[in-house]
Amino acid sequence: MRKLKIVIIFGIIILGIVCRSGERHLVIKASLSQSPGEPQVRALKLFKKLVEEKSAGKLVVEIYPNNQLGNQRDVVEGIQLGTIQMSNVASVMASFVKEVNIFELPFLFENRKHFYAVLDSEIGKDLRPAFARRGFHLLGFFDAGVRHIMTVDKSIDSINDLKGLKIRTMENPLHLDAFKAFGANPLPMAYGELYTALEQHVIDGAEAANTNYYSKKFYEPAPYWTMVGWIHLIEYVTMSRYFYERLPQEYKLIIDDAAAVIIDKERRWYQENDQLVLEKLKDAGVSITYPDRKEFSEASIKVYENWADRVGGLDLIEQIIHFDYKQGSLRSPEN
Repeated sequence: MRKLKIVIIFGIIILGIVCRSGERHLVIKASLSQSPGEPQVRALKLFKKLVEEKSAGKLVVEIYPNNQLGNQRDVVEGIQLGTIQMSNVASVMASFVKEVNIFELPFLFENRKHFYAVLDSEIGKDLRPAFARRGFHLLGFFDAGVRHIMTVDKSIDSINDLKGLKIRTMENPLHLDAFKAFGANPLPMAYGELYTALEQHVIDGAEAANTNYYSKKFYEPAPYWTMVGWIHLIEYVTMSRYFYERLPQEYKLIIDDAAAVIIDKERRWYQENDQLVLEKLKDAGVSITYPDRKEFSEASIKVYENWADRVGGLDLIEQIIHFDYKQGSLRSPEN
């Protein structure tokens, strides 16, 4: 029955492409979890402009922000089936492409230059076959921000203040283990439910980046903001492999070229926006604290020990940690 259902869905998709081809255009539905003003949505608007101009309107990009097409897990499954053509998905992707769990380790990257250099190196490029095997065409990596911690009732001045607090995390087991190591009681929850859960005190806090903490107004129910930078989050910009591979070569080139442009732009916009919204958070009266990050990084050691064999091994972890982002190559641990 499941196979029959999939065949029927694919038949509908093929029929839709044929019909649209008759009307001289193909539709790319792009799903995002972010609000329209966030860098990711700005980037997809640029993608729409570039693709539609270069294809003379034969490719049409429809943008659906704010989880209009479902939560991220639903969207990933839609991409695999081809009912959704494109999205930028964060840590939920690790449930489908286990190889990306390596990037979910806490305190893995030294700074943004290090982060980008690793993603754009062979380490990042080597992930493409893993995505393809699961039904995705990997277009690249968005910057989804350095993640911090918000709380409802009290500030976090040290790692000890997290003890026993119910903290919402993404639906990723590695994130759960990280917050357990920090002493919290992590609770996975869909992003669309977060504001209400904070407001109703179902949870004590959550983790986020400056940008979405501000844009989603999470600071209203959770006005305490702890700048700990526990992870640098990636969003995997993907297209349905089923959809992509059936496109004419000229359309593939248009999409790939546009993707390269928007990934560079999104990263620049995200960096600019990150500092800008931090100032806005201060103006909004948010209580901002800067605990000792060393306490958190030391607590993360047990996460590395527990996950090393599941994320590609210690050698790969060492390659990333010691990647010379100035030279674009591996550096020795002694340097």
